[in-house]
Amino acid sequence: MSTELSGAENFAVGATAGTIEVTILQPMLYCKNASQQGLPLTLNPMVLYRGLTVSVINMASLTALQFPLSSFSAGLITGGQSAHRKLTDEEQVASGFCGGALSGFLCAPMELVLIQQQRFGGSLLATPARLMRENGVLSIFRGLIPSCGREGLFTAGYVGVGPAFAGMLREQAGFDGVQAKMVGAIGAGVLCATLSHPLDTMKTCMQGDVEQKTYKGFSHTAGTLYSQGGLSSFFRGWAWRTGRMILAVGIMTECKERLGPLMFPHKYKPK
Repeated sequence: MSTELSGAENFAVGATAGTIEVTILQPMLYCKNASQQGLPLTLNPMVLYRGLTVSVINMASLTALQFPLSSFSAGLITGGQSAHRKLTDEEQVASGFCGGALSGFLCAPMELVLIQQQRFGGSLLATPARLMRENGVLSIFRGLIPSCGREGLFTAGYVGVGPAFAGMLREQAGFDGVQAKMVGAIGAGVLCATLSHPLDTMKTCMQGDVEQKTYKGFSHTAGTLYSQGGLSSFFRGWAWRTGRMILAVGIMTECKERLGPLMFPHKYKPK
């Protein structure tokens, strides 16, 4: 997010950044999902890129919201001072978390539809209609709590933790710019992936079981997963998701820095 840009401009930068990230990393998303479901892996690009259009819509929409929402949150956190001074590392992380958590309200319904389509088929419009008809209108927000938590941690990573870690490496450890960005992306990616993966696992289980035959509410889902295999049950597919998040944090950080001046150069002219 950039405090130099308006909400609409941050929205445009976020949508573009999300599209770039998911297009590059779609094969890793496929491998993560295949590993979680016990399906064979493949190197066939026609298989690896299945569902790319839906993935782009999902990620671009989320990222487009997370940039302006994080900027809005920064204003609330600083009492409106974010437009006049640089945010502290703590403020950057906090605003990223708040912006990401708010985007979970969009993320939950979209990913619910995607997971239900993967399991049972159906069109993009027919699936949510079926879910609401059979399980009630509020069922479309199944998995909302873990979705908000996961997106909050992810956004805090690429908006706050990655850049803050990179800055610390430059200033205190003598890393050059490229090295600092790379190590910062890895550190933030591993941390955010590990912290948020249990929520991602819970969300997937809850959204795949809308009828609540196995997984009911948030706490019941946590207890059920633990009974299935202890803590390891919460980390299925962790390696693929961690690898993707490391790369995603780096890509999103780079996009945040480069897309704004590229798309809206008049906002970055020397004052």
